[in-house]
Amino acid sequence: MGGRRGDVRVGGVVAVIVLLVLALTGAQGGADASVRQPTPSAEPITLSGTGQEVTEPFALTGGLAVVRSECPSCTDDFIVELLDDRRQVQDLVVNRIGSYEGTKGVAASAGDHVLQVNADAPWTVEITQPGDQPAAALPQTWAGSGDRMQGPFEADRVVTVAAANTGDGNFVVTVVDADGRSQDLVFNESGNFAGSAVARMTSEGPYYVNVTSEGEWTLALSAP
Repeated sequence: MGGRRGDVRVGGVVAVIVLLVLALTGAQGGADASVRQPTPSAEPITLSGTGQEVTEPFALTGGLAVVRSECPSCTDDFIVELLDDRRQVQDLVVNRIGSYEGTKGVAASAGDHVLQVNADAPWTVEITQPGDQPAAALPQTWAGSGDRMQGPFEADRVVTVAAANTGDGNFVVTVVDADGRSQDLVFNESGNFAGSAVARMTSEGPYYVNVTSEGEWTLALSAP
């Protein structure tokens, strides 16, 4: 009889432990669901409007976002700002006068965002998040016009950049990492320019290059 009472007592303890484990597991599952990050869209996010406007919210995951902006009929200021979920400016994407078309890679936080646009004509903005892409080995040569993002490329945290630019306005070349974070401001010139410099990166690759220009440009990247 005593043995049977002992068996019942042990079985009750085991049952209580099992119930506690199940309760804790359920609580942890609920906590994980509450901090789930937004899922990146496989399709580009396309936004459009006319004149000055704040767009509807859209979700981005943390990391690199490529923003392509167009205002072909603009004659005055064309300004595009990316605002985070607290409506703080995360990046000044475009600040030009007149007709514009260009791309820029920016570092986006995870969560809802809006665009704040100032224009005097119809405009369109397309946002993509490229994620992991195959990176090209050095050397690499690119040519283009206006604002462009190029890459990705691999480098051992250092790269030699030779550049040439023709035209008025600023000529700026910045290396960013795969999360869109700025690594090195390689050139910050104005007007016609030709030269070379060594860029040093603090984070691991792959890397991209943001080019700001109002004219024609070429870039040649090589290992130092």
